[in-house]
Amino acid sequence: MEKVNVGLVGLGWPGQRHAEGVQGSDLGQLYAACDLNAARRETFAVKYAPQRLFADYDEMLADPSVQAVVISLPNSLHFPTTLKALHAGKHVLCEKPPTLNAEQMRQLRNEADSRGLIYFFGRQMRFSGSVQAARRAVAERRLGEIYFAKTMWVRSRGTPGGIDGWFTDRSRAGGGVVIDLGVHAIDAAWYLMGTPKPRTVSAQTYQKFPQLVKAPVFDVEDSADGMIRFENGSSLLFEVSWAANLPDDIPLGKWGSRELFSTVVHGPKGTIRIVDVLQLHPSEKIPALTLFEDRNGKLETVELPFEPVPHEFVPQMQNFLRAINGVEPPINSAVQAVKLMEILDAIYESSLRGHEVVLS
Repeated sequence: MEKVNVGLVGLGWPGQRHAEGVQGSDLGQLYAACDLNAARRETFAVKYAPQRLFADYDEMLADPSVQAVVISLPNSLHFPTTLKALHAGKHVLCEKPPTLNAEQMRQLRNEADSRGLIYFFGRQMRFSGSVQAARRAVAERRLGEIYFAKTMWVRSRGTPGGIDGWFTDRSRAGGGVVIDLGVHAIDAAWYLMGTPKPRTVSAQTYQKFPQLVKAPVFDVEDSADGMIRFENGSSLLFEVSWAANLPDDIPLGKWGSRELFSTVVHGPKGTIRIVDVLQLHPSEKIPALTLFEDRNGKLETVELPFEPVPHEFVPQMQNFLRAINGVEPPINSAVQAVKLMEILDAIYESSLRGHEVVLS
């Protein structure tokens, strides 16, 4: 395989992780980097040494040597910058959420398909050691047919700000905790369930902790819960919060307040629980991956072994670059990005209308 020349736009924390993904993949070359902020460009250049630096995104796209673009910008910029890259004939890996709504994502899927390009959305947690081990257990039928899952990412105090407070501004973020943490929690369970086609969504969003927000605009939700039904008869309960008065069965997070990112998937032969231990305080000792398995009518608790992945952005980037070379299909595909955004849209619609939403 020839190495793919990759250009990054947005050189903050996510962009730096994607740069490390490129450099650790052995399948790509960090060819170009782009950011409006001159100091950020220079700091990035010293650490990651791209061949070319750009202040103008259009100029970077005009460089014929750039074959793929990684987009690590605020949410509202995901759709227009991705569309520009596809128009320029570049493959795209875009940070989550893929877009602000499903209609935008359908446009991107159709554009990528019509041009024979790879579109890939960022969800590096799919490539973690625990999730991949859980997927293997599911594939080995250790759970049997999955019929139910529960997922949560809850914080007692953790409303983000971002540059100029864009996280709590609907016009720039597209939503609040649902589109920030919910996309991770829901996708974690949905991926382990085999990405079944969603049928209905019933959900409620809330804004209950405005006193904790210092940003000039706070017009998004800080918590949400709901239920998703799938066409294969399975269902998923979710709960997400940036801020809530969480009880003491929620452990301490790494920043000292209560926080838990956990997904539980049920089958008649067994149940798997995944806990993102990276979000926990060092004092909390919870296994990352546990199987509760029926063995001849007796329930056994088994801590499943797995090989930790030091940097989840590396295998994610490897899959993206292999997909560009036609070696393997993209795990985080445009088709799944559309379905994921349809679920998020339906959550907001259900909360607004006060009833269940049926997806077409």
